[in-house]
Amino acid sequence: MAVRMFRPNGPVHIEWYQKTASTALAFDEPMALSTAGRLVPYTPGIATPFLGLCKQTIASSSTTTAKVPVEVGNQDTEYLIDATTTAAAQTDVGEFVDYVSATASVNVGASTEDDFFVTQFVSTTLVVGKWARRVASNNLNTAFA
Repeated sequence: MAVRMFRPNGPVHIEWYQKTASTALAFDEPMALSTAGRLVPYTPGIATPFLGLCKQTIASSSTTTAKVPVEVGNQDTEYLIDATTTAAAQTDVGEFVDYVSATASVNVGASTEDDFFVTQFVSTTLVVGKWARRVASNNLNTAFA
């Protein structure tokens, strides 16, 4: 099962991005941008933040770099996602957990990459949450004299 938008909590819109050639994309698959600025599937711990959900299925045999629609939420948008590997529990609310790209789910028993923040427990196999926004250091976090 794919990731689904659960609560928009504000504006949601479609943006179009060039995909990386010969890369398969699935409908409602989490997306990110590569360092070259091309659309790629989101993977755990990727250096670029979650962008949105792909709204078109494209086979890996497609060598085109066509533009692909991506549903982009806002910083408060919440997503319904499967919890696999470890059963979810009410105690997972308020915790950062890892995204598992192979199953398009989260592992609530792991917090190595901290890709997803759980905001609501639905069942042992479903949780609601927000994608964590990774911010690279700009070396400006220094004490003032």
